[in-house]
Amino acid sequence: MAVAVVRLEGEDIPLEHRQSGATAVFRVKDEEGAELYFEDEVEAAKSAVELSNAEQS
Repeated sequence: MAVAVVRLEGEDIPLEHRQSGATAVFRVKDEEGAELYFEDEVEAAKSAVELSNAEQS
């Protein structure tokens, strides 16, 4: 099962994150289409690993 992490910048950043002043956010998306957003790359990577492990269980 696939989990994707994508770096978003500029206009690609969702409005709620742009308003907080973030210059980049990381979108973690699982195979079912659920999306989580992180401003910290390490936290995004941890989330992706956790989601991937949960999908394999």
